[in-house]
Amino acid sequence: MAKDDKNPAVTAKEEYTFQLLLNDIQESALENEEDGQSGDKAARERQSKLIVMQMLIDKSNEYNDYSHRDDEKLRNAIDVMVNNDVHLAGFIFFVSQNPQFDYSWNYLRKRENSYKEFLVEGIRFLASVLADANMLAGKPRTQKDVHVVMNDIIDISLTREKPFVKASVLWENFHRLAMLKRNYHLTVKCKECILVTGIRKVAADAEKLIDTALNMLGNK
Repeated sequence: MAKDDKNPAVTAKEEYTFQLLLNDIQESALENEEDGQSGDKAARERQSKLIVMQMLIDKSNEYNDYSHRDDEKLRNAIDVMVNNDVHLAGFIFFVSQNPQFDYSWNYLRKRENSYKEFLVEGIRFLASVLADANMLAGKPRTQKDVHVVMNDIIDISLTREKPFVKASVLWENFHRLAMLKRNYHLTVKCKECILVTGIRKVAADAEKLIDTALNMLGNK
């Protein structure tokens, strides 16, 4: 039976999890390499980037429970984790001893607080991404190439197959990860055409922007 763009089906969604998010990101990275979109250097860098993404997703999953909903409790948990990370402490010392490295050991140790805040904001950001992905999964499907870009880093496409969303990373913007904030810029696109854009502070902001974009497509 031919699919009807004017009457998109409402899907019975399944939960989109952090594991599915990680699987999608790993798969998209592999597809880019197979398509010959990167050289050896870029491929090596992407493996390191994938490790960072996996770390953030794993931590987001680990602290995605009621006991860490409060920011102070999350910060305390991150503080304990980083302070007790012997491998991180050893790496900071090792790097500081490189004569070509411009910073002292003390400077790097002081940067630990900024790193902790980066983890907190990254965890909150990815929790919002997951919530938005699950909200998107329940939206009517369209024949259009609709995707939602979050903070110019995570790109989530609406699909016809369960779980009805698929994520990838815009690797060229990976440096933006270091400046992550839980409130982020969200853009809804149809192919490369921007439909709507705005700031996502709470879940209702994302749903309003997405509904506006889908309504625009429905009227075309």
